[in-house]
Amino acid sequence: MISCFFIASCGTQRKIEETRKVLKTIKEGKEKESGKLTAVNESSLNKLKEGKIEKNIKHLIDERLERYRQKIDSTGKTINQIELLMEDKKTFKKEYKSVVVPALDSLKKDNSLYDKRLTIYMMIEDGLNIADYHLFDLAAFFGPGKHIIPDDKVEFARESFAPIVDSLINFSSKYNDKPRTGSLLILGFADGTGFSEGPLYDTLKALIGKAEVTKEELNLKLSELRAGELIKHLEQIYYQKKKVFTDINDFRVEYIGQGKGEEYPLPTIKDYMVEDARRRIVLCYWVVLPD
Repeated sequence: MISCFFIASCGTQRKIEETRKVLKTIKEGKEKESGKLTAVNESSLNKLKEGKIEKNIKHLIDERLERYRQKIDSTGKTINQIELLMEDKKTFKKEYKSVVVPALDSLKKDNSLYDKRLTIYMMIEDGLNIADYHLFDLAAFFGPGKHIIPDDKVEFARESFAPIVDSLINFSSKYNDKPRTGSLLILGFADGTGFSEGPLYDTLKALIGKAEVTKEELNLKLSELRAGELIKHLEQIYYQKKKVFTDINDFRVEYIGQGKGEEYPLPTIKDYMVEDARRRIVLCYWVVLPD
């Protein structure tokens, strides 16, 4: 009887030691991946501070990274659960087949997929390494007080934005093996100049939907309309060029147009004035991220 108990006890101890070895490998992989996530996040923070990416794009990157961060946290909880069972041989033996073995199998499977996730982190880093903004003078596209591109400037506008769409396409084509989303972001800005009453004032006021409006509200609405107008042309440019893709089914494009009104466009410029052509601009950013 004592001999049987000893054999059973040794068997349980052996399983505990084997489990400990597996968990050690899993922990090492978890720490390695956590470090990679931290590095990508720090890189995106630096690009945001430099003005190379915009907070909307930073948010899109954070959404992707959070998914994997949650997975790492879940792995940590599973490891803690198994280690807690290992503290008591009787409990470990009782739960070994029903709890420990399935949990270990799940952890090992997830750990084996690290290289696949690493290519996703590398894709994000690759995009960050070339991230930058494109600045355009709004006067090049719109007449004074206008928010629709006139016919005689449509071709120039499309020529101006075509290289951005080309860059999006070329980058995306490097990752045809992954489902991915390209985001094109247009931010419109205005300076602090006021408005005289007239057709533009009436149009903007009607769109705002208030009896009394401030110049800040008017400038915000005007910048929104201009950003939206440019987004329409970006959509048309992409539609014309999308035949370049060899795997269009795994790629989609979203368009984000935002009016920033009288906000200062670039943090690197410290001497903006109320009436300032440097504030009457549009900034364009793009990013391609794994789904």
